[in-house]
Amino acid sequence: MLVELLEGVFGKYKLHYPSKGQISFDCPVCSYDIKGLDKLDGKGNLEINYAEHVFKCWACGETNNTRGHLGYLIDRYAKKKDKELYELIRPEEFKRIDKSYQPLRLPKDFKLATDGSIYHIPFREMRNYLKKRGVTDEMIAKHNIGYSLDGDYAFRIIIPSYDINGKLNYYTGRSWNPNTKSKYKNPEAEKQIVIFNESLIDWEQDIHICEGPFDSLFLPNSIALLGKKMSDVLFETLYEKAKKDIIIVLDSDAWEDSKKLYFKLSGGRLYGRIKVVKLPDGKDIADLKGEILPEYFIQLEK
Repeated sequence: MLVELLEGVFGKYKLHYPSKGQISFDCPVCSYDIKGLDKLDGKGNLEINYAEHVFKCWACGETNNTRGHLGYLIDRYAKKKDKELYELIRPEEFKRIDKSYQPLRLPKDFKLATDGSIYHIPFREMRNYLKKRGVTDEMIAKHNIGYSLDGDYAFRIIIPSYDINGKLNYYTGRSWNPNTKSKYKNPEAEKQIVIFNESLIDWEQDIHICEGPFDSLFLPNSIALLGKKMSDVLFETLYEKAKKDIIIVLDSDAWEDSKKLYFKLSGGRLYGRIKVVKLPDGKDIADLKGEILPEYFIQLEK
């Protein structure tokens, strides 16, 4: 029944290996989103393993960040009746897995950080905090930075991230109250599959790698690791897509992590294109408003 459902969504399959649970179709991302075609391209690059409920396109790389659970693909391209059928027929273990890949939603009362009255004390506090951090209205517009005054993310600045198709894939909430016990609050989403700022990345230009979303606001063409470690998903994507230099700009207290990341990336087709920056003690790139002096670059030897 699942094969019939998939054919209803993607058309007649190109190849099918029932013993492996493997089937291929034309990729709608290649056809519609990338090439802008009115119909599928006929190349059959979208490979689905319905036994494991995963997929990958071998042309454009679409995989819901290389580990694409089938629920994501169904949610995006299937009609309502097919979505309902998928809910009924998918195995129980994949219902638990797919739950992590349900579309994220910003907090219900999310507002753009420029939307409010300066006479409203919480709004004024939020704006003062952003000004102190050096965040401009241009940054707010570019990154869709907002805030929340109610619920789980009350009195937090919201910095969203969007995937290559412009779909929300993560966000972080940063409290502007210095007395808050937890500065950051994140949604229940598997950040290991997230490429932060993916919708804004130009893979043909130098790419900066930094720790957090606030850091990424101050660096051109930057990806936040959401920590100090690089996920396998981001590593594989950089290896496949990055055409120019990759510049590692972690916080000053993460120098050992910076070195490990440098050596991890410095191989194969990326050899000679990895640069690493050591920031002054006690500083992150947001503190420096994105200014990287020549002396911050360090030459590492294997």
